[in-house]
Amino acid sequence: MNLLIIDTSTRSTVLGLARGDELIDRSSVPGASHSREILPSIEALLAETGTSLKQLDGIIFGQGPGSFTGLRISVGVVQGLGYGLDLPLVPVSSMAALAQACRGRGSETDIFVALTARLEEIYYGGYTVAGEIVEPAISEGVADVADLEPLPAGAWAGVGNAWALQDKIESATGVHFTAIQEETIPSVQALFTLGCAGLAAGQTVDALNASPVYLREEVAQKSR
Repeated sequence: MNLLIIDTSTRSTVLGLARGDELIDRSSVPGASHSREILPSIEALLAETGTSLKQLDGIIFGQGPGSFTGLRISVGVVQGLGYGLDLPLVPVSSMAALAQACRGRGSETDIFVALTARLEEIYYGGYTVAGEIVEPAISEGVADVADLEPLPAGAWAGVGNAWALQDKIESATGVHFTAIQEETIPSVQALFTLGCAGLAAGQTVDALNASPVYLREEVAQKSR
């Protein structure tokens, strides 16, 4: 099976191709222009591996939360390819992918993702380890650290870039994090692992229903 993997929820373009048992990672360095690089990068990856667009069996994509512009670009590309090639699309939470990468580095604790939003507001998500993959333990959201809800009892590790606020996060959630990993970019391997699980579970969408997740927008709608 040939699966294209894309995530541009950060300033980096995460790009890979799974061909059978081979996983090829051609992600870019932070700061690369999504709008200029994403399509040429996909073409170069396919040419390098001798894979045509018609040989693709599906696309795994990070649906955020993350950069508004980055998400719109990647989802637009995914929609175009999915519609034109009639491919199943597998959405994966970009924060869950960060937790999955943490799991892949050996963490056997529950995992809390905390990403900087603005001031003392963070994007957050909590995940539990279920075998080889992580699953949501709490709903993803965005909130001021003082408004975070207590986390379920247990051992927790943290990942993300909001840990300058660790004391306040621990005070609000009621847990002490056993380890912290400063990581913000989802990995091809983590996206692939979660995407394959989603594909096996039938959690696919068609091109017209592929959409990014904007947590800030959801919160604003609730407030209104």
